[in-house]
Amino acid sequence: MNKRIDSLDFLRGISLILVVFFHTSVYNYANIHKIDFNNPPIIVVLISFLVLWGGLLIFYSGIVNAIMFSGRIEKLGNLKHANFLFVAGGIYIIIHYILNIFLGRWNVDFVNNQPDMTVVANSIRNMKLIFPTIAKFFEGSSVSTIGLNLIIVASLLLLLLKNKGFEKEKRNYWVLGTSGFIIMLFSFTRIYIYGILEQSIQAKNYLLATILSFTIANPYPLFPYLAYGLFASVIGIMIYKKRKNLIKKVIIPIGLFFFIYGLVGCMNFPKTISKADYFWYFKTHLELGFFILIITIFLLIFEFGNKKIINLPFIKWFSRVSLTVYLFETLLSEIFGKILNYLMPTWNQTINGCLIFGALNIIIWILILWAWKKNDFKFSVEYWWVKIFRKFGKKSTKMDFPQTYIKLH
Repeated sequence: MNKRIDSLDFLRGISLILVVFFHTSVYNYANIHKIDFNNPPIIVVLISFLVLWGGLLIFYSGIVNAIMFSGRIEKLGNLKHANFLFVAGGIYIIIHYILNIFLGRWNVDFVNNQPDMTVVANSIRNMKLIFPTIAKFFEGSSVSTIGLNLIIVASLLLLLLKNKGFEKEKRNYWVLGTSGFIIMLFSFTRIYIYGILEQSIQAKNYLLATILSFTIANPYPLFPYLAYGLFASVIGIMIYKKRKNLIKKVIIPIGLFFFIYGLVGCMNFPKTISKADYFWYFKTHLELGFFILIITIFLLIFEFGNKKIINLPFIKWFSRVSLTVYLFETLLSEIFGKILNYLMPTWNQTINGCLIFGALNIIIWILILWAWKKNDFKFSVEYWWVKIFRKFGKKSTKMDFPQTYIKLH
């Protein structure tokens, strides 16, 4: 039995390329504050959808871990795998703070054009060491949501699959799927409690602010993104059980439901970006539906259908060291942007100029990864990840090249 699923690793590589491209484009646009974000142009709305491909990374993590969890329970009767997922979840939360405070993207008050930058972005742009405001400690991220999904979903899987619960397949699908539906459909409640986050920061109630930063803060709050992990677990178990028909008859209709529900909702509310409102609520449904559909289509064609996926080595490189690229894409883009400021001071005055800048960042990353792969990506985050988990007695697959995890046809 090999170790990975080609089509899912391909999608992860593509999603990371898109994340880097749109991050480096959007967050370097000098005139972003001049856009009317209460009624933004359609191109801006489209970009806001594409920026949030981190949701697919959350989904990918849920699928892979459900497969691994199922395999260990069925073949080894080993529930200790849950311990590794808890440890991994804790590491992701630590990385979340490293990203939000030091290495990551910067948030911005679009209306007043007041960016709240991380240490790296602020220091490079101003050429002196500058720390962010306290509010940076209470922003969300896809990394923290992946970590919390690992902990929460692993706990639920542990309850469901132990004591021969693995054999109660229908029950497990119902519990995971119903929980996902409830979280998604009622995630509109975030709209009415979001203000508590800002109030808690102003009142210096940092414990409450920390809890809310994980659950309702932009851009990847646990509600609704916990549902992504729950639906991903359903798909992961179906993959492991080789339930091609269930994926066709159950998962695809679910994906269509969320896609249509989200699309209709988005069309009936004012288009906004990064606000806790009904447009954002429906947008997360639309994205969930899209991710479910694209993942199931890829699985049915390339895994169950035994078709060969296109072989583009650089996509595999991005997938293999995805966390490393995600952590350091800001550092690269800020250095590159600083150099361009001296050579072409007006490069970031137009959206087109910034899109070209995003494309150049991808090219630079491809060159870096091409050179780095010759050393097998030694000293990457994934390299150290493998080292850490070996200390815990678990062989990690993070540094393996994408291969089919289990024959589905």
